[in-house]
Amino acid sequence: MLILRAFEPVDWLMVFSWAFIFIVTLIIELETSNLTTIWFCVGSVAALVFGAIFGRPFVQIVVFLAVSLVLILITRPLTKKMMQKDIIKTNADRLVGMFAVVTKPIEAGEVGEVKIENSLWRAVNNENLAFAVGEKVSVDAILGNKLVVSKISGPTNVEIV
Repeated sequence: MLILRAFEPVDWLMVFSWAFIFIVTLIIELETSNLTTIWFCVGSVAALVFGAIFGRPFVQIVVFLAVSLVLILITRPLTKKMMQKDIIKTNADRLVGMFAVVTKPIEAGEVGEVKIENSLWRAVNNENLAFAVGEKVSVDAILGNKLVVSKISGPTNVEIV
């Protein structure tokens, strides 16, 4: 049977400190979307157990730092690799870089309309340029439910489907 040693006030302080560190780092871990403090949770539990059995506050701190550092060095590259996600373009995202035809005039600072892939989209221009109906434009970005368009640089004999 394992018999715990007699606790002194400093030992109780360390036990509560490790429990507090565990709770705080666990809350942070649960509130974030990626692994940020899980290693410190495990390190604080290791220090808490070590302190309950063997004692000495300085050794507990060394155990906490050593366990946390070893876990970070071993698992962080692996978790970063596993959590790295490729960005999958949605239907709207793929319109960026394509060409469109103006169907309602786009005045400087005003919203107009363009047709791209048989769909009508509201369109704006951030350069305060005006576009006439039938003019071909390039889609630079999507801003909410509007396309940000600009003049096509280079040859304008681009075929738009």
